[in-house]
Amino acid sequence: MVQVLIQYHYLLLQGFLTTLKLLGCIMLIGVPLGTLLGVVGGRYNHDIGKVIKTSRFITKVIPVLVFLFWLHYPLQGLLGIVVDPFWTTIIALGIINMIATAHVVVSELELLPKSYREAGITLGMSKNQVVKYIELPLLIRRTLPQLLLNQASMLEYTLFASLISVPELFRTAQTINAMIYKPVEIYSLLVLFFLLILAPLHLFISWLQKKYTAKYA
Repeated sequence: MVQVLIQYHYLLLQGFLTTLKLLGCIMLIGVPLGTLLGVVGGRYNHDIGKVIKTSRFITKVIPVLVFLFWLHYPLQGLLGIVVDPFWTTIIALGIINMIATAHVVVSELELLPKSYREAGITLGMSKNQVVKYIELPLLIRRTLPQLLLNQASMLEYTLFASLISVPELFRTAQTINAMIYKPVEIYSLLVLFFLLILAPLHLFISWLQKKYTAKYA
């Protein structure tokens, strides 16, 4: 395994960097836009909140791989366009991440006790000030564990990009295996990689959940 890592470190590094680029773009699309959409849907326009919940249901029942393939093959064929598989992956997973983030925010806003908002208004705050100074700080702490968990899922979903020829880490591993056929060593490296990345992240998420997700008083 060490020999494979040394011999093909450059290819593996390139695959790793492609995976990181995918994840970074997916997060940049999903987290900020999803949070904004969730706040709007949860506090300013409840019709948008309903659309978010419906969209989240749809993205749960349609497998991620099916959605990715639909965007990459039939939709592009219908529109008569060709989009690079790298960007198709970012669009597909970015949409899923945005909807998932928005749903987390809307759901948490619904759980916030009305007494917090009423107390702010009693103190002379406007609706925007209540959202900014009372609800958002609470929202960030309480949604952080679930949002991090969503990003861990996004990292796992980037593996599907290999099926539309994006040279991310898994696709790179397949390419190396096709050249030297050492599946035990190569895929053991992948197992080790995900263990090193995701195991500490999940432990950190568990700690955050215990620290910040107690029931409201």
